[in-house]
Amino acid sequence: LILLLSDTIGTPSGHHHTITNLTMAEYHPLRTNDQNPTTAAYAQHNADAERRAKECRSAQMPSLKHLRMRDYDTVYEPSDDTYLLIDAIGMDMDAMMMGRKGGEGGEPSEHHDTVVDGLVERDHAVINTTLEIGCGTGVPSVYLAMRLRGMADDNDGDGRRNEVANDTIPANARKEGDENNSADITTITTATNPLHYVTDINSDAIRIAKSTAEKNGIPVPDFQTHQCDLASTLLETLTNKVDILIFNPPYVPTPDVEVGSSGIEASWAGGTNGRIVLDRALPQVAQLLAYPHGVAYVVVVDDNFPEEVARAMDERYGVRVVPWMRRRARNEFLTILKMTPTRQFCDGDVGGRDIGDVLK
Repeated sequence: LILLLSDTIGTPSGHHHTITNLTMAEYHPLRTNDQNPTTAAYAQHNADAERRAKECRSAQMPSLKHLRMRDYDTVYEPSDDTYLLIDAIGMDMDAMMMGRKGGEGGEPSEHHDTVVDGLVERDHAVINTTLEIGCGTGVPSVYLAMRLRGMADDNDGDGRRNEVANDTIPANARKEGDENNSADITTITTATNPLHYVTDINSDAIRIAKSTAEKNGIPVPDFQTHQCDLASTLLETLTNKVDILIFNPPYVPTPDVEVGSSGIEASWAGGTNGRIVLDRALPQVAQLLAYPHGVAYVVVVDDNFPEEVARAMDERYGVRVVPWMRRRARNEFLTILKMTPTRQFCDGDVGGRDIGDVLK
């Protein structure tokens, strides 16, 4: 399926981007019956994730005005998966900053929609280190860095704009009458200079991610780039130290020979079930996450059999995986999986082992 587009396109979440003379060669059908959840519990997780995607406010994209169309010949252009990813991160950032462990005012929500995994469940969360594997343009990491620095302007519920500081709650975020109710407030702090690591095997992605950070006001020393396969050069340094990990892997099912090629197709070509790169990366995710508060946001589609991924991560590494935000985008069902460790990664866990081996 070849699409030639030249227009400004609005996404379901209210984001906008422009595509000019972009050739998209990726195609896969809607999910088949074997991709449906096998348990009622996982089906409910999916339903909750779809509801969150509808209820969340749209995250504000970092500026990409410094890029030219030819940059997207070699680096993946932000699209629906990117928008869903930063929406999910943004929703959790909002919850962390507001300190809500239930609904507004601290009361449990109707759907028990509490941000109970990872950083948000702690009374005092300190973010020292973030990591994005396969950064591309660097949008997710730069968005996160901007939020943590209190630099991001997001739309509030009334359509006004607020700059949210790390340790403050917007006045319009509190319910009337709870000005003195601070018992449910979680304090979020960052290190004096939290480090944001990004990796990519593509030298153009490293160059562009650096420029995206710089153009959006992220200090150069705070944004560390590493050209490598997945997180290979950082495993020893960052084991059990990553507070927030981001990964938007190549997830489209393709012939295996397209995986890891030097062309743009490498940014989406995932091989059999779209899982070749994902399965290699998941043991590294388990190794890198800080216990007990680390959290990973990983993009998948139904073709990747995410329920199977969740089971394998739990059984092998004690990492809890739930669909956190979910949205249909054209012919894809995109899901952000939220991963949190339930135990410390140890020497007995072979971090380099392909998660696919666990399923055999």
